[in-house]
Amino acid sequence: MIVRWISALACIAALAACSKAGPAPSAHGNSLVVAYSQEPVSLNPLYLEGAVSYAVSEIGFSYLTNYDSHGNIVADLAGVPTLANGGISRDGTRILYTLRRGVKWQDGTAFTSRDVAFTYRAIMNPANNIPSRYGYDQAAGVDTPDAYTVVVRLKHPYSPIVSYFFGGDSNYPILPAHLLASLPNLNHAAFNELPVGSGPFAFARWARGDAIYARANAAYYAGRPGLDGVTLRFVHDSSTAIAQLTTGEADAVFAADVSRIAELRTIPNHRVVVTPVPYFYAVLFNLTDPVAGDAAVRRAFALAIDRRSLVAKVTHGIYDPDTGMRGLFTWAFDPRVGNVPYDPRAAADLLSRDGWIPGPDGIRIKNGLRLEMQVATRTGMQVDSELAVLVAAQERAVGIDVEQKRYAPEQFFATDGPIMQGRYQTAIYGYQSTYDPDASWLLACSQRGPNGFNDARYCNASVDRALRDGASSFDRASRMRDYAFVQRQILADLPYDFLCQISQIDVIPTRLEGYDPPLLSPFTSIARWRY
Repeated sequence: MIVRWISALACIAALAACSKAGPAPSAHGNSLVVAYSQEPVSLNPLYLEGAVSYAVSEIGFSYLTNYDSHGNIVADLAGVPTLANGGISRDGTRILYTLRRGVKWQDGTAFTSRDVAFTYRAIMNPANNIPSRYGYDQAAGVDTPDAYTVVVRLKHPYSPIVSYFFGGDSNYPILPAHLLASLPNLNHAAFNELPVGSGPFAFARWARGDAIYARANAAYYAGRPGLDGVTLRFVHDSSTAIAQLTTGEADAVFAADVSRIAELRTIPNHRVVVTPVPYFYAVLFNLTDPVAGDAAVRRAFALAIDRRSLVAKVTHGIYDPDTGMRGLFTWAFDPRVGNVPYDPRAAADLLSRDGWIPGPDGIRIKNGLRLEMQVATRTGMQVDSELAVLVAAQERAVGIDVEQKRYAPEQFFATDGPIMQGRYQTAIYGYQSTYDPDASWLLACSQRGPNGFNDARYCNASVDRALRDGASSFDRASRMRDYAFVQRQILADLPYDFLCQISQIDVIPTRLEGYDPPLLSPFTSIARWRY
């Protein structure tokens, strides 16, 4: 399905900047070296989340279905089930997949329905310490009538099932049953260090702390990829990434730091592609914290933020401060809901009414407690730190003392890290959302961390009902009404204060062909990349 906000992809030609220098050969031959900001904790995608999960999955593995760059669901290892073709039952509780024949794992073993059923069971196995089971937990079971047929039985109608069940919105691709089914759990499997997939590239080596090397899979079902290899080199610092692009140590950077856009556009033999994506920056409040859990403090905190000013300064006008919720709700975004306005006077009045009185240095005090809040950010992305610095300055103007605490990305996003475990007050970072507007993964009571990605620990019964209604309907208009209600309620409750919608910035060699602007991940088109 193509939606209006994705029509911004038509403007990419105007947003892309090419250097004056002509194409130059890579120092890496027919391979591509990517300066990548986050090292994965595993090469088994079941233990990953966010952008790094998509990178590992798209390089080495396959899904049943995926998205194209316009938001259409397309076939990968299976045809696309729909109501029209009978793949989705009329009552919406039975999904039938017909698998592609002739697909092989990278060790030569045939891919069958057994692999799909096994991976579903591995996701649902409580002994596997994976970040989330959302989407898959909507299934009552998976049947395999034969080697090339999979039937998913749902507990109730669930309209996002095709995009979630080994689809484009899933963090999880399909794993090989013949290598893993005998294990009680996958937490410490040798497979996690050097897996065997069915995707366009085979992982050849993981040099911890340095890089991941993958080589072309000549037996890939869609044909041998155009590149001989792909390397993800771990570069946590945006300045280092720019330097490596300039010297030729790296060929590309994906999801580059928007605060460095001017420098990125001057790198010889490269072009910059800017794509609006279903990602968003937000201030995240820990509702279990005594201070951040105070609704008046959250409202005042949001009222004190001039999002247009800070987004203009930090992102040079590339991110959109008016459509942060569109980054979460995509085609169901309701622009009439609006945002918390910038009103520092109202913020100060609200804090005073809540008992927070300015102290001698301007920082407010209540019952002897200074209004001090810590904001967690990740290192390596200058935009995160710059947003936090500007937010801290705006909060001080209303009497809130904000201190920034920075974590390495691997620690920040870890299952036992500060966000998932609730060891923070507020945080600022960019979320990678799904294209389907079902936001239960972020907002549902059942998804509160560490059992899901509801890191705010938010729970509202009326929001839960609307999310269930929206996900159970196959009617787009009905779903849009449910999600409009959710947006209004989120604006009222403020577990998250949406700062802006993100545009992804990819810096690629001028002569690289076959790259598609990302819907969720630039690596979706990796099998077609070529020089």
